[in-house]
Amino acid sequence: MDRRRIAVVAAGLVLFGGAVVVLRATGLTGPPVTTTPVPPPPTSLTKFAGQGVVLPPSTERPEPPGDLVVRSGPQRLQLRWAGDSPGFEVRWGGAELDHVLLVAQPVAQLDGLEDGREYRVEVRAVDSFGKRSTPATGSGTPRTDTSTDDRYVLVDRFDQPNAPDPARWRLATRENCARATPGAGDDARRLVISSNCAAAPVVLRSRTPFALADSDELGRFAVETDAPGVDGELFLDLVPGPVSVVSGVPAEMAADRAVDAVGLPPGAVRARIASSAGTTTAQVLVAPGTPRIAPTDEQPHPVPVARLGVSQRWEVVLRRDGVRVLRDGALVAKGEVVPQWTEATALVGVVGPSGERVHVDLIAFGGRSAPTPPLVPPPDVRVEVGGPTADDPGARPLPDVLGGLLRMNVVHTDGSGVAPEFTALVGGKVVVPLRPAVPGTAWRPESGYPVVADLPREALVLLGRTEQVVVSVVTPRPMRIQLTHVDLELVPRPGARAAAAPSTETEALNGVELDLARATGTVLDASGEPVPDGKPLQAGRLVLDVVLDGLEGRRTTARLPGLAGFTIRLDGDEVAGVPTTDDGPAVAGRWRLALNTSGLAPGPHMIEVKAFSTESTTRPASAFVSFFIAE
Repeated sequence: MDRRRIAVVAAGLVLFGGAVVVLRATGLTGPPVTTTPVPPPPTSLTKFAGQGVVLPPSTERPEPPGDLVVRSGPQRLQLRWAGDSPGFEVRWGGAELDHVLLVAQPVAQLDGLEDGREYRVEVRAVDSFGKRSTPATGSGTPRTDTSTDDRYVLVDRFDQPNAPDPARWRLATRENCARATPGAGDDARRLVISSNCAAAPVVLRSRTPFALADSDELGRFAVETDAPGVDGELFLDLVPGPVSVVSGVPAEMAADRAVDAVGLPPGAVRARIASSAGTTTAQVLVAPGTPRIAPTDEQPHPVPVARLGVSQRWEVVLRRDGVRVLRDGALVAKGEVVPQWTEATALVGVVGPSGERVHVDLIAFGGRSAPTPPLVPPPDVRVEVGGPTADDPGARPLPDVLGGLLRMNVVHTDGSGVAPEFTALVGGKVVVPLRPAVPGTAWRPESGYPVVADLPREALVLLGRTEQVVVSVVTPRPMRIQLTHVDLELVPRPGARAAAAPSTETEALNGVELDLARATGTVLDASGEPVPDGKPLQAGRLVLDVVLDGLEGRRTTARLPGLAGFTIRLDGDEVAGVPTTDDGPAVAGRWRLALNTSGLAPGPHMIEVKAFSTESTTRPASAFVSFFIAE
């Protein structure tokens, strides 16, 4: 490891409610233990240079952004411009430009706007010291374009207060990992999917079947969303079976043909859009053995690099001459396959880092109209692995239902390649078989295997004080399994009174926490050249290269807090303070300082770079850099 470089350490303050914590316990004597209140971090800095320290000189005012383009959308405006400044300031409003956004990318999406109202916008380049350029100006009027709605048989813009509508959609996730809620504030009139589990698939399942039409274009599956972000995956799945989640590992990366993905159920068509390391790719995945047809001559376009918080329309178009994946109308992937089914389950899946927030603006189906089954709000389901659950004499039958379909995903470590015949004890009395949701799905270790069970009416009883349907899964041979993405669909009794729609969650699992740009530091020699690994420095002078990168490591929002400046500590003593608020707060940047090392003893030493925000609620960001002084 390079000992002079270190990745960001998100250093901050541990705050306690009320700033005082009182510890009490039965049997303890003496006065309560209190803690000293911790002051908030500073929101402004004073320029300071210790003995022998040379601070970076101030810069000229930056050039204004060029080629500003304002694109209208539903309750939003998308702005794009040209420029290489470390940061940008975006202002917008009506008569007054009363909204401000700081970003490090040359694109921004302004959400929560009013359709039909004109908004003025100004974009300024911001340099490392907070100097602003003259503005690039423009205007736009948000509008919801419904001109293409007639090509779809189902359109949901998630603008209702109970989004997602429980009659149309079900969220499938690992327990307590994710939540789908209606947006509020800037996210109003869109769906917010929030997750607290890294790399765990979160799936929005349509209760309405996706049905093919008898025409050259068989069907179209459209999703407007800001997924996959800059480090995640978006899946658009069409699966001929009652699944809640599917998985499949692609054999290769190719956009000009369908790629086999071991683990996908037979007949499934998956569009996979993945973003990582500054690149975004799209491809069509199918199960091994899927028949191919003659390919078309069309060539997909490269997918533009994903930007945080910017919505795009992804479409999977099924035709008699193959499958196409479109991004904002442009072909980005294709596959020489044609579905052999007439109806499928449609899934929108996202995978990303912990704390991820994905926004969905629209989901639409084109093809043949299919009825949505009546909704019976299901009770909570508790699934266990092992022996039978004890009978509960206080069990209460679930009223007004004929039966149900239980869906689950089995994750296992069994390498036999042969799926066992599972059974499940439901309600402590009824044993039912578990079968594959799609026959022929591969049984692979560490890969999900979707199963279903038909539950008769007598199995649907509520047990215990929590009134849950309890399911105990039994394996015919010893193995380690995990059951995820559990879902229960109920069949109502004919003539039963329609049940009230279940209340929907309204609070996202996580908020948008603003973090400062990522801090790093590198030690250079007196001439400004990198020091070879392991080579000690001669006492005298070194150059410290400080970078606050507003793009690196960002996962959930493009918005950045204002940068007040940073301090430098050498072996614990403050030797420099660099404010970055000449015309207002900076966003990010790069600086070089010269430090005096003539008085340092031979051996290891440590430099701390600590950046502060102009917002008191934002934690400081630190980087630590070690170096050695030669004997």
